[in-house]
Amino acid sequence: MPDKTAAYQQRWIEESLEYNISADLTTLFQQARLPVCSDSCSALDDSPILLFSPGYSFPRLIYNVLASAIASKGYTVITIDHPGDANIIIYPDGHAAYNNDTAQTLPVISEHSPIRSVDASFVIDQLSNATAMGELLPKRGPKPLPTDRVAMFGHSLGGVAAVVAAGKDSRIRAAINWDGTFIETPSNVSQPVLLMSHSKDDDTWLSTFPLLNGPKLWVNIDNTTHYSFSDIATLLAAAGQDATALADLLGTIAPSEMVRILVEYTTAWMDGVFAAKEGEPVLRWRQPRGFPEVSTVERSNA
Repeated sequence: MPDKTAAYQQRWIEESLEYNISADLTTLFQQARLPVCSDSCSALDDSPILLFSPGYSFPRLIYNVLASAIASKGYTVITIDHPGDANIIIYPDGHAAYNNDTAQTLPVISEHSPIRSVDASFVIDQLSNATAMGELLPKRGPKPLPTDRVAMFGHSLGGVAAVVAAGKDSRIRAAINWDGTFIETPSNVSQPVLLMSHSKDDDTWLSTFPLLNGPKLWVNIDNTTHYSFSDIATLLAAAGQDATALADLLGTIAPSEMVRILVEYTTAWMDGVFAAKEGEPVLRWRQPRGFPEVSTVERSNA
């Protein structure tokens, strides 16, 4: 994580959780490294592409553990920082853009929701731009990436954006919402949609589920909170922070188990999507087993 980004995160996490963290997260963020693939990885051109949109004001790097775990299952995962939305973005020339919205009121957050679906379509457009891909992946050369095997998932506002974007851009073949309240109502969504929640009491999910026209599944994960759908619990554990005092904020589920659940459900859903031919209204998937924390709330054609 860039030094400026790392230095900003401890204060941001403390303000988000409203809790003073004793562990030194800045050093962890600066020094932590994730394993990356080598020659054993499948070629980028052969991998379905998953776009990931983070929660409001969350930087995409707070999801690196989850994103890399999903990528290890045979996907190219592209995480998106939304300018003016993420708490900090470091651009290639070194300058930083900040979002200092600590109040996080619903009207302000709602302003950012429509922008995210536009960002997603822009990223898909750039995948077919040979020049842009050559600059991003110089070893690969100036070749476009295919846009016929693209899907989207996200956390919180990012999860809502994934579903909304699917209704606006048919190139997005499926969507997954990790615990995002539908502050924007999706329309014209015929692609498969997976909803994963920490609570069954969100009225916006109850009203939105009937509006989804394709295969759909809503599962709930016990012993979790909204923040469980990020790397925060994993990072705090790695820093040696006692999680007991944070149970009300992060849930009691083991961070490693939460990672397993999110990875297995996300990749199983996407595997089922991409097993079908493009345009085929069939979801060929098998629901993962062995996770007693996960229960089905509603489903249709899934």
